[in-house]
Amino acid sequence: MDLSGHCLCGAVGFRLSGWVSPVQACHAERCRRATGALFSPEVAASAEAFEWVGDTDLIASYEAPILHAPPAYRRNFCKICGSPLPVLLDGAGIVVLQAGVLDDSTALRVFRHAFVDQKSACTVIADTAPQYPLQPPPPEPDEILI
Repeated sequence: MDLSGHCLCGAVGFRLSGWVSPVQACHAERCRRATGALFSPEVAASAEAFEWVGDTDLIASYEAPILHAPPAYRRNFCKICGSPLPVLLDGAGIVVLQAGVLDDSTALRVFRHAFVDQKSACTVIADTAPQYPLQPPPPEPDEILI
């Protein structure tokens, strides 16, 4: 699958191809704070064919303290508009991004909810996707290919 995306101001973008996961709706407090939303719509993709487009000098990173175990919680964002940008996970061959920065997200679907024990009191989960109180197990290969 070939996808592209960009930040709100359009200064930084990206292209990727290969496998892409469905959306994991993460309800963890850190993810909610990082996105400013009631849950974080996270998508994982193959880092093998990922490339930045535009002015990469405008990419800033924030690394939060480790809560329990590595890796660190890292967020990339545009220095101009603050939009979230993809994060390459060191040594994992995976890039993680917010579904909202994709140019076309019509093929994506929520396949599970993570950290529902931390969800906002006003959040009602209305779909039938599996719910995990904490960190879910790694997805099975048939769950990640779309």
